[in-house]
Amino acid sequence: MTKQDNTIGGVEFFSGDYPELISEIDRYILTKKSCFLLTPTTEILGDCIKDPEMMKVLKRGDIRIPDSTTIIWLARLLGKTIKKRVTGIDALIKLGQSSHRRYKVYYLGSKPEILTQAVSATKTLLPAYDVVGFHDGYYQRNEVEQIIDDINQSQADILFVGMGFPKQELFIFDHLKSITIPIKVTVGGSFDVISGTLKRAPKWMQSAGIEWVYRLIQEPSRVGRMAQIPLYLFQLLKKEISLKAK
Repeated sequence: MTKQDNTIGGVEFFSGDYPELISEIDRYILTKKSCFLLTPTTEILGDCIKDPEMMKVLKRGDIRIPDSTTIIWLARLLGKTIKKRVTGIDALIKLGQSSHRRYKVYYLGSKPEILTQAVSATKTLLPAYDVVGFHDGYYQRNEVEQIIDDINQSQADILFVGMGFPKQELFIFDHLKSITIPIKVTVGGSFDVISGTLKRAPKWMQSAGIEWVYRLIQEPSRVGRMAQIPLYLFQLLKKEISLKAK
C-alpha cells in the first residue's frame, strides 16, 4: 500500500476532489467550527518558503488546496499523493451552484464597482449563495474593526476574501480570533471573474493545465510574475531535498 504523502516543501495540501472539499466545508459549518481555507499557487508557496512569517500564516490554515497546475506537476514528479488541482474560483462556483443547500456569504475585496457587479451577478450565477454582506478591499486601517463587526453581524456561513496575496491571507490570519463566522477563504481575483471583468479560459485550456496562458493574454502585466515560476519550482525542489536529508 502506497504511503500517503500530500506535502510539498513541508506544507500539507488537501488531496481530495471538489465533492470531498464541499463535504469538509459543510462539516465545519454544521459544527460551527472555525476553518481557515487557503488557496496557494506555486508562486505563493515559493514566496512563503522564503518568508518564515508568511510560512507561519500558510501553516496556520486548516485546509490548503493546490490552486496551481505546476503544484500538481511537482507533486507527480516527487511521487506525492495530491490527486488533482483544486482551485479557489472553482470551489467558490461549485459551492454557489450547489443544489443540496444554501449558504450565507460575505464578500470582502476588489474595487467597489467590481464588487457591486459581483454581488449582482451572484443572484443568477451562484443561486446557492445569499450575499448577506460585502465590503470592497480599499479600506483604511481605522475601518478594520467596523468591517469585522459587519462580517460578524451578517452571521454568514462563509467569508470570501479576495484581495490578493499576501493581504488576504494576513487579514484572515490577523483576525482569526475576532471573526466569528465558520469558514474564511482566500479567493484572489475571483470577484473579477464573477463580475465578468475577467473571463475564465475555455474548458479545454483549463483541462490541459494552460489556463495561465489565457490569463496572461488578459493581464500582460503578469508576465514578470509568470517568469518567476521556474525559480519557485527550483526553490521547492531544493526544500524537498533538504527535508528528506534530515
